[in-house]
Amino acid sequence: MVELHGGEITVSSHYGQGTTFTVQIPVGTKHLPHRHIAEANADFMPQRATVELADIEGLQPQEKTAIELAETQAAIAAMTSGMTSEQAQILVIDDHPDLRIYVADILRQAGYSVQAVSNGEVGLAAIRHQPPSLIVTDLMMPGISGLDLIRQVRSEKAIQGIPIVLLTAKADDATRIAGAEEGADAYLSKPFNDRELLAEVRNLLALKANERRVAELNTYLTESVLRRFLPPTLVKKAAEGTLQLDLQPEPRLITILFSDIIGFTQLSTRLRARRVAEVLNEYLAAMSQAIFDNGGTVDKFVGDAVLALFGAPEDLSPEQQAQKAIAAAQQMYRNLARLNQRWQAEGIGTVQFRCGIHQGRAVVGMFGSAERTDYTAIGPSVNIAARLQEAAEADCILVSQSVARFLPPGYAQQIGSLQLRGIDEAVLTFGIKVDSQADSSTLLSH
Repeated sequence: MVELHGGEITVSSHYGQGTTFTVQIPVGTKHLPHRHIAEANADFMPQRATVELADIEGLQPQEKTAIELAETQAAIAAMTSGMTSEQAQILVIDDHPDLRIYVADILRQAGYSVQAVSNGEVGLAAIRHQPPSLIVTDLMMPGISGLDLIRQVRSEKAIQGIPIVLLTAKADDATRIAGAEEGADAYLSKPFNDRELLAEVRNLLALKANERRVAELNTYLTESVLRRFLPPTLVKKAAEGTLQLDLQPEPRLITILFSDIIGFTQLSTRLRARRVAEVLNEYLAAMSQAIFDNGGTVDKFVGDAVLALFGAPEDLSPEQQAQKAIAAAQQMYRNLARLNQRWQAEGIGTVQFRCGIHQGRAVVGMFGSAERTDYTAIGPSVNIAARLQEAAEADCILVSQSVARFLPPGYAQQIGSLQLRGIDEAVLTFGIKVDSQADSSTLLSH
């Protein structure tokens, strides 16, 4: 830099006595190439010059201690009260008071809400207490260094996504690479330009806002699609990215609930097409809700029929499957009773409901092609549940012995062996009376 100004720099050093650097720079501009002369004078920033000198000289220990104590107390107060501003919240961490104040002032003047702390330990506590929108941290600090801070932030799930700008006087490649490897989003070497700092902050905040919008959209799409088919617990895991399912078709023990309504065809002949669709969607929504409330999965809708699975894809014990399926069926009856009450008041009429439940092995998983797939169950067990539904009377839940064995004594009434259509062997069946008063937890509490 001295040579670019047409000057020279010399050094005199004596062991045990000290070292003197001498810089000589000619005044004026006649000695400089024309291309090196700016047309406009550069603005002089005495505050910045003071900060850069202070980076070398430092304050007296007692002055530094007093400032750090005051700022730590202010940080604790801010963490206790919480920040309610809608502005982006930026945390500045630097053990040098002048530089800390300088960076904070630049950001405040740009409209950001700034919290400044004097060391990595206090900074980490502030981040954990109320995560900021962005962190600006010095690299070389006593105790928890800038790299240590970044490493810790990136290791904690709740705060690992916060953008981090690393400030340091060490401008070598090794330091830059180390910062990038630990997870720094931007790297500014001292002395830095105010506009450069603000540009990095603006860009990182904009990128983070875009990431947040994309994440919210993905969560919405995930939930809006999957909640039509999967239980709420699985939908939540899918939205969080923690759902792990092997949906390859495989044999497994499941409980199948098959339900249908009686009289809907006659009802639909008296209504306009749009009203028929509205009534059917109201019915299917109410039935689906009962299934989801009890941990089931809607396999498919077949017209006004509903096929639901318990024990797939969410693992449940055979006893839990049976009890949850019965509880879902009872709730489906109650939901239909409320719909019938309203439909009758609207002059639409009422419909009746029947339900069959069977537990057995089936092949469960994704079936279809690369363009269109369904998660479903196939096998004789599904057919048995469907035929039980056909044999059931209105206001009665018909179950096989494989389901009845998990129910409390006296809860199911044995009907006998039935020869179901399309089933080679007779199926021992039990009838369960619909309980229009009890809630879904009544059976599960036995």
